[in-house]
Amino acid sequence: MQGGTAQPVHHIRFHGRGGEGVKVAGRIVSRAGFLAGLAVQDSPLYGAERRGAPIVAFTRVSSGPILERGYVERPDAVVVMDDSLLCHPEAAVLDGVEATSLVLVNSARRAEDLKAEFVIRGRVVTLDLSSIALELLGHHLLSAPSAGFAVKTMRLAPWDLLAEAVRIELGDIALPADLVACNLRATRRAFDAAPPLGLSEHPLRHVALPFAVPFVLPRLPARIAAPSIVAAATSALRSTADWRVWRPLIDLGRCSRCFLCFALCPEGAIALDADNYPVIDYDHCKGCLVCVSECPPHAIHQVRETEVCAPV
Repeated sequence: MQGGTAQPVHHIRFHGRGGEGVKVAGRIVSRAGFLAGLAVQDSPLYGAERRGAPIVAFTRVSSGPILERGYVERPDAVVVMDDSLLCHPEAAVLDGVEATSLVLVNSARRAEDLKAEFVIRGRVVTLDLSSIALELLGHHLLSAPSAGFAVKTMRLAPWDLLAEAVRIELGDIALPADLVACNLRATRRAFDAAPPLGLSEHPLRHVALPFAVPFVLPRLPARIAAPSIVAAATSALRSTADWRVWRPLIDLGRCSRCFLCFALCPEGAIALDADNYPVIDYDHCKGCLVCVSECPPHAIHQVRETEVCAPV
């Protein structure tokens, strides 16, 4: 610090689902900021996540030292990589969002429609990153295009530095060169489509103290530190339908009743009817498509989900 004056820190929060590249998106954005000469920090929040489950990651950028860490409670920008999370208050996607916050949503819907429907206080921008990823990557991998959307909209770095950040971060996870090239094309598509709005000149919150503040985390008894579940069959009550990008559909005319889809479904979302034909429980199918890839007679195909959940 110079003269005891702290530099403002911009706080960015990423929300998505397991398998979409939330952690890598945060790393690409922070790497682009670093290459642009900023001080950066990035960290995901790990727990008992699985593919399709909500994930959150954090990035901080500043022109000076960053003397804080931990959960971003009041974000200057939120990157929502899966718009279905807006329907679930427990995902806390909009927590801490204020009028000056940027809310960047992967959605084919108009920004003004989402802002009105979910009562979003911040500046909402939408871009259909899913369609970009499916067209150019062939899979719902959103890390690089989400970073392109974020970096351009926040005006953190020019394209050449973002492209270098993508190469470095995807190289670090040993992605083959041809897939890195595809990701760069998807990133460029998102970067070109995003508006250069910029982050607020007055960040919502920054902590930059010239001295250490001692803090001891108290040890809490288990009954307070973690919830106790005393009801039965709670997983059956929790729908995972909006985790899907693709919906599996069974052509019973081609089905040989081999039972493989029933046996291999990791979620137990496929049952057998009285005639031993498979029936999919769409309330609990999360769209992993194991059944599609393992069906010997190719009786199961996939279609893109188009339904948008209603706010709770």
